[in-house]
Amino acid sequence: MISSTPSPTPSPTPPTAPRRVYLHLGLPKTGTTSLQALLWRHRDGLAARGLLYPGEDDGLHHRAAMDVHAQRYGQWHEPGVAGSWSHLVETIEAWPGDAVFSSELLAAASPEEARRVTSAFDAEIHVVCTARDFARQVPSVWQENVKTRHTTGFAELLEAVRAPELDHTGRVFWDYQDLPRVLRTWGEALPPERVHVVTVPRGRGSTRLLWERFACVLGLDPAAVTVELGRHNHSLGHVETELLRRVNLALGDDVDWPHYAAVVKDDLAAGILAHGRSARPTLPAEAHDWAAHTARRFVDDITTAGYTVAGDLDDLLPEPPGDQATSEVTDAQVLDAAVDTLARLAKRVPDQHETNDAPAGWGAVARAARSVLATSPPGEVVDRIRHRVSRRRSG
Repeated sequence: MISSTPSPTPSPTPPTAPRRVYLHLGLPKTGTTSLQALLWRHRDGLAARGLLYPGEDDGLHHRAAMDVHAQRYGQWHEPGVAGSWSHLVETIEAWPGDAVFSSELLAAASPEEARRVTSAFDAEIHVVCTARDFARQVPSVWQENVKTRHTTGFAELLEAVRAPELDHTGRVFWDYQDLPRVLRTWGEALPPERVHVVTVPRGRGSTRLLWERFACVLGLDPAAVTVELGRHNHSLGHVETELLRRVNLALGDDVDWPHYAAVVKDDLAAGILAHGRSARPTLPAEAHDWAAHTARRFVDDITTAGYTVAGDLDDLLPEPPGDQATSEVTDAQVLDAAVDTLARLAKRVPDQHETNDAPAGWGAVARAARSVLATSPPGEVVDRIRHRVSRRRSG
């Protein structure tokens, strides 16, 4: 197995074929976080086999993508973005073997931005795009949007992406999720055999099988890497996501992005809300035909273009809707989750305060959570708190 212990970067195995640069574009919500975590954890072992995953830290790839898309991501004010693209290119160009650049932020690139990236390397370019069942994509994208402080509701997002005349929300969604457009943009000057679509499998063991498909595209032996990662991208239930959306509304601009990322996204969402009990958001049954038609269009386009497929294109086709189809989240469910969240928060913040390590921004988050409670009748709030207390005592 490849060691994950940090060590000096070894010299690569001398290449026996033209040097390749693999550009992994996402799509967002297609296992990209897990794949990037595997590449980062095993970067030294991969380098010994001639494949470079560059970066002094695991954020370089996203910063470089933001640098390419400077106008699109300027509002995030991430430190270290300026110049990171040039640094990444220089690092890859100095490497004599193959390299991989991975960021789902690349998916939204314009043709001009894509040409800027592909023309920067003196190597054989391969585009790699992970994709999955479109019916699972839409609710996953909504959840991820909310985790990055968006305030659009699930039904509102679904209406926006299905509208013939797209508003801003719909256009942004399709910038990242229009698989045929992404492949055409990045594969414009490439032969189809150098445009790779890696399908995300369903069910248990999907991370391992996805890695096997992805590794084969990169010319790696999949068995050389241990795949056990733990949880790297914390999913929320439908109720908890809706609660977070309302917290975002109440927060407004009170918390800047670095504090939001640390306090809300990483601590509140991943540390508290991810432990909720509600079911994951899924498409309502009435939207299934639309999702299936969209997925079939994607598959037909991939087949016609002659792109290389790692996996099974049937993985991209939605399964028939079942009883799990999403119903509307009620105010009572959100209130119940808010009470539970505040109870968990009350147990955590004093400990951090005692060590003078309470994260900046928690005061604004607490005020936002209280504002969610304030939208319900006082008697209902009291009843739900009593219900929580009695349930815990009886448990």
